[in-house]
Amino acid sequence: MSNIGKLWAGRVYGTNTGNLFIEFSKYEPDIAGKLRFMDSAFGLAVYSILGTFDKETFRITGKPEKGAEGVELGDLTAEAKLTPEGNLRGIWTTALGTGGIFEAFPYDITAKAPQSRMGTVVPEQLYTRNIPLGAVRLFSEDVTLLLQHIQQDFVSGRLVVTFNARGSEVTKYAEDFLRDTKSLGPLKYLKVMIQEPEAYGINRLVVVELNAFGANEVRVQGVQESWVIGKAESIAALLKRNQSSLITTYKKFGLSLNQAIYVAMLVVMPSIAKWTERALFAVAVFALLATLLWLHAKLIPNATVQMEVERPSFLASAWPTLLSWFSAATASLGAAFVFYWLTKSAP
Repeated sequence: MSNIGKLWAGRVYGTNTGNLFIEFSKYEPDIAGKLRFMDSAFGLAVYSILGTFDKETFRITGKPEKGAEGVELGDLTAEAKLTPEGNLRGIWTTALGTGGIFEAFPYDITAKAPQSRMGTVVPEQLYTRNIPLGAVRLFSEDVTLLLQHIQQDFVSGRLVVTFNARGSEVTKYAEDFLRDTKSLGPLKYLKVMIQEPEAYGINRLVVVELNAFGANEVRVQGVQESWVIGKAESIAALLKRNQSSLITTYKKFGLSLNQAIYVAMLVVMPSIAKWTERALFAVAVFALLATLLWLHAKLIPNATVQMEVERPSFLASAWPTLLSWFSAATASLGAAFVFYWLTKSAP
């Protein structure tokens, strides 16, 4: 029974949020001790607790001893499981009807804790997963699904959305952002972020950043590797359903059927008799390549978010791809015309 440890610290989430500290004074046959909870809104509450610890299940009841002036406290009931990592994670309720979840981590004052250069406890491992995205097209319904998916797994954290509006960046909570969707219009920049405390004083974090003329990326951070990888992959999979493969490939590699045609034209350059005309043809080809790259950078954005449209029409969702194909075809025809004009008078 003594394996449960004497000192525990953690966090409480739900109708109340704050820091938790448990000190056990008795281990066998049952457990007893003090529970101190610093509510982020209502201040300190102290409970005397009694309970049992049966294999992996931890159960306690608590009677309030001390609370902030004017704050009513109810009898406490909590049940938790001991995780494979040796932490406690479970649910709590009170006689007042409040409740939520909590997590606590053991602290042994006789053990040598890992130290940083500043002398504070450091996490065992911090995991970060970055996933780059291609050209993404999102509409109101897509953004709503994205926000709901990101919010999952977070209890106390609130989604914060940063976007561009009338030439300046605006930051709002997700619920306020969704309330104003009809008045936002097309967005060239959208950043969604949420975080909340996890273990070792580290926040678990999710960031999704979409930039019309920059990089699109999903970034997840936390102390649990499986959660970090799974969360990042699931968000990326959700966004990739709205990704244009053609534009993504072009922007990533700069290679398309259009440029393959240009290479073929360079191969046939020996059929142009004069070296001055071959040089003119090469200059024309590279000018067309540069123009095509410029058009893709300026006219075909890497991310488009249209909050005023709930579900896109075929034209609204397909126009960037059609424009990409049209510009490539036009450039190819331009190169072919230059080649024809230079060789039409050849014997």
